[in-house]
Amino acid sequence: MAKKKKVKKRVKSVKKKSPILRNLRLAQRNFILFLALFIASFVLYNVSINALFLNFFGVLAIIFAFVSLAFLIALIALLIIKLK
Repeated sequence: MAKKKKVKKRVKSVKKKSPILRNLRLAQRNFILFLALFIASFVLYNVSINALFLNFFGVLAIIFAFVSLAFLIALIALLIIKLK
């Protein structure tokens, strides 16, 4: 009887991205998203005539401004951590 050949499976090494880079990209993407939402709501705030829309877009602009500012701070902090 012929011997069966044993097939050795090679385990490929998976290169994991560092969590700092992943978090950096996530913070950058969220910052751009909320900055665009802030700009859109601010433009709609200036264009709107109705008082209801004026208040609604004004509140949205403030909320999106604070959230985008938070992501900007997180982005700067991650950049500082990456550089060290």
